[in-house]
Amino acid sequence: MTNIEEILSTIEQVHKLEEDKIVYVGKPSAAFFREYVLAHDNDFYEPLSGRVDIEAFVEKVHRLSTSFILVINGEVAGLIASYFYDVPSEKGFITLTHTKKEYRGQHLSTVLLKAAQDHARSILFKYIDLMVYKANVPAFNLYKKHGFEVLEDNNGRCLMRWKARL
Repeated sequence: MTNIEEILSTIEQVHKLEEDKIVYVGKPSAAFFREYVLAHDNDFYEPLSGRVDIEAFVEKVHRLSTSFILVINGEVAGLIASYFYDVPSEKGFITLTHTKKEYRGQHLSTVLLKAAQDHARSILFKYIDLMVYKANVPAFNLYKKHGFEVLEDNNGRCLMRWKARL
């Protein structure tokens, strides 16, 4: 059973979707996020450890992110880590989306993505950007399906943007 207070250092919102399915919004604890990223490093299209300094990434996410943690039956099923601190630009950025392997195929990334989009609208942000590899077909198609458009394609690494309807 997950203790949400150990996962999030601050809890901003709680969205109870069903009796056993809850999305928590807040700042992740550094310990939780480090453990999560390291445990699932090889799940990513390109492992994070091969492209970022994990400790610096963990610290940045801990300090600056708004994260969406999906808990099902008391267990973390997936998360989105995002940044919504650039108020003048009214633009957020999703830095990480992940669903644990045993929960895939249940459209849980859609649940998390909608929570991030709802959050952007609630704080009057107009955009959410993200980077995704076009060859990561499930992720690329997920974002396209939910209104993200390609702004730049740098050899298959795409900058995508979602525009809110406020």
